[in-house]
Amino acid sequence: MRLSVVGGLFVCLLGTTNCRKVVLRAFLDGYQQTNLVASNASYSPVLVDSQLVNPWGMAFTPTSPVWISDNGTGLSTLYDHTGKKIPLVVTIPSPDSAKEGKPTGVLFNPTADFMIPAKPPVASRFIFATEDGTIIAWGGGTKGTIVADRSEWGAVYKGIALDSTGGQHFLYATNFHAGTIDVFDKDFNYVSGTTFHDPGIPHGFAPFNIRSIGGWLWVTYAKQLAPADHYDEAGPGNGFIDIFTPGGALVSRFATRGPLNSPWGIVPAKEGFVKQADSVNVILVGNFGDGRINMYTDQGIFLGPLMDHNRPIVIGGLWDLENDVPGTTTAQLFFTAGPNGSDGIFGFLERK
Repeated sequence: MRLSVVGGLFVCLLGTTNCRKVVLRAFLDGYQQTNLVASNASYSPVLVDSQLVNPWGMAFTPTSPVWISDNGTGLSTLYDHTGKKIPLVVTIPSPDSAKEGKPTGVLFNPTADFMIPAKPPVASRFIFATEDGTIIAWGGGTKGTIVADRSEWGAVYKGIALDSTGGQHFLYATNFHAGTIDVFDKDFNYVSGTTFHDPGIPHGFAPFNIRSIGGWLWVTYAKQLAPADHYDEAGPGNGFIDIFTPGGALVSRFATRGPLNSPWGIVPAKEGFVKQADSVNVILVGNFGDGRINMYTDQGIFLGPLMDHNRPIVIGGLWDLENDVPGTTTAQLFFTAGPNGSDGIFGFLERK
């Protein structure tokens, strides 16, 4: 999505106070939140679903419902763009059969790679990362399959992406505990966790989420909560965003501290969500730490948070941000959130 000042009178250079005020007034305000599904009625949703607890990632095909990772119930529940629940509920297994899996990021696999081992092999359509240190693939039925298990090494996967380099497809999982990006080949074999290094990021920060955007891998970083380094430590300035090649080489630093607060969700804005524009690409970044959705230019210039009546929109426990959901318009930005870690919301934002 490209951004310009309304009416095309001038292009905002973002360098003066007056210009920033124009941006704030014209582009950041006037958004409304709609909760489609929630774990209880206190969030005034269209549908109450007790299985939607601490939902993280979302994924979908061009025609499918939205698949959501329910971290709090060890499930993936499916909904259409109106909040209608699809009957299929998929169980996400754990290495410990006595416990529920802890899914985080999820992606749709459009390739012919990443076959689930079976006789005969089964094509994986959706692939999940988990805080248990596993990669889970689904190719049918009501239960996913553990296709990679790094739990013995203490892996804690918070996000996952699919991209290619050298003509080969790879999976990339953010290992928050180890502070690495763990890479898996097309057969789910662990390749490495040693590339994707930025010497400018201080010790104690680790990859939190990862997303493929425009042929690059965008990685968000959050501060590890010591000493276990399993969870993030929220706080103003606790975050970085880097851009890497799929081969693991650092391209650039996109954002440093400032309004970042355990950033996880990241997505390019679409025309219709931001006012019609033609000068600067817009990136939206969601903070898990403070629940704000911040707008940046594609050069990493911070514009401000999305607002409603001049007040920043705050969504407690904010996780994923997605657009292009089947059946919707580009004016809608979908989100998941896990307020208090024990509730769940699936909804969208749009201009009033």
